[in-house]
Amino acid sequence: MSFVRPIFPYPAKIPSWFAGHMSRSLRELPTLLENIDLVIEARDARLPLTSINSAFDQLLSKSRKNLKGKGKEREKIVVYTKRDLAERRFEEPLRKAFEQHADQKIMFADTRSDKDVRDVLKHAVRIAKDNAEIIPDLRVLVIGMPNVGKSSLLNALRRVGLRKGKAFRTGAEAGITRKLTGTVKIYDEPSVYVYDTPGVMVPYLGRGVEGAEKGLKLALTAGIKESLFEQDAMVDYLLWKLNKRLVAVSSLDDNDPKKHKSYLSLLPLPPDFQPTDDLPTLLDALSERLGFLQKGGEKDHDATCNWLIRAFREGKLGEFTLDDLVPPGTPIMNQPSQRENDIDQSVPYLRIPSTETDPSSASDPISATTPEPVSSSTPDLRNQGEEIPLSASTPNDTDLDKKVSQAVQAYLFANANTNTQTKSLSSDASRGAAASSSSSGPGVGISLNQQKKADKRQRLEERDEKLRAKGINVPQRTWTNAKGGLGKGSKTGEAGKFARSRR
Repeated sequence: MSFVRPIFPYPAKIPSWFAGHMSRSLRELPTLLENIDLVIEARDARLPLTSINSAFDQLLSKSRKNLKGKGKEREKIVVYTKRDLAERRFEEPLRKAFEQHADQKIMFADTRSDKDVRDVLKHAVRIAKDNAEIIPDLRVLVIGMPNVGKSSLLNALRRVGLRKGKAFRTGAEAGITRKLTGTVKIYDEPSVYVYDTPGVMVPYLGRGVEGAEKGLKLALTAGIKESLFEQDAMVDYLLWKLNKRLVAVSSLDDNDPKKHKSYLSLLPLPPDFQPTDDLPTLLDALSERLGFLQKGGEKDHDATCNWLIRAFREGKLGEFTLDDLVPPGTPIMNQPSQRENDIDQSVPYLRIPSTETDPSSASDPISATTPEPVSSSTPDLRNQGEEIPLSASTPNDTDLDKKVSQAVQAYLFANANTNTQTKSLSSDASRGAAASSSSSGPGVGISLNQQKKADKRQRLEERDEKLRAKGINVPQRTWTNAKGGLGKGSKTGEAGKFARSRR
């Protein structure tokens, strides 16, 4: 269809975000792991592959040799949070795929649901009871990438386990937690304590289309610093995804607008609005309906973009699993997520589904049970390129399991291959265009200190470019070498030589 672009115009420049507190957290984790009994890695259910940080597995693998205590064995589980915002049909295939290809147990949780949180808590309590003789107090460490819901999960565990309020700061943006916390108790008899950690981003998103798309996904889900990407690029990518879903829904046999809602009905658009791939056209229509106008009646596209991104993050545009788990062309069924906090109740045009309250918990937070929710079949159409004829039939469970298994296997293989092939790729990506002169070859790794220098170098160059774009004359910086020296202020510059001579 003409309103679906065959290829999305990804940004040419791929930024990186590996802040100082992330580097510090990685340095402190090995020491902390010596006294940890259970590791919970939190990931975003909307990004089941993109929210994986392989650095955690590498640290855990190295730390297993230093376990203290006879017969003690540290276990790791993966909890995919924000379950209510992702497509339920992928949950069971993902469980099977990770168990098969990574020997990894995974769980899914909506931190507002006591039932989901109780399932995670049961697992920790079981480990504590099984090892009561050698582990008097179970210590749990929660790790993950930025804004995947680590602190929200810990607050939920404390709420369900002890009936107490939140103990960790949470927020809608990445980087709220910036240092390792002390222990907080989440359960009595047996005693279970947890640590919260800062979210750690991968220093290298990838090259070309792969890296750019990964960055846009993380930006849309607030998993990366938003200022690294232009807001209109994020919303344009979201529009492209919405149009892909619209095409897939239109190919279904039971194309019922009430059952398979598209953005045309979920957004406050005029009744006669037609699908479009032109972002300004969509923003003009939304700005007028939402009343986002500047002085003189000019439409405020920035405010409208903010509103759209917020609507997506709160599940008002349907359940999204942004990672490509099935080949393009698989039809989807788009249902809005049932979130408690509506984005703007004052806007009469937005159709918000009614929320369902979570069943009340029994007196025992562990023994209380609720019926398992019925998974809705909500397939998703993915991108990657060209116009593809869409099938009108939904694949059966066996086909879906196979496709998801292949996607997970391919991702894990590519990720492992990248890690073992060379670590210098991360340095190249963070240094930008200036890295072309680097003497680091394949197989030559970089230290965290070198990474910090490279990140600082990139920030300085980006700042200079912005100043030059404003007409300010900024002299060209000269770097002492290609390994991350920062001119006269670095240890390899003239000032560094002088400082060393005075020691």
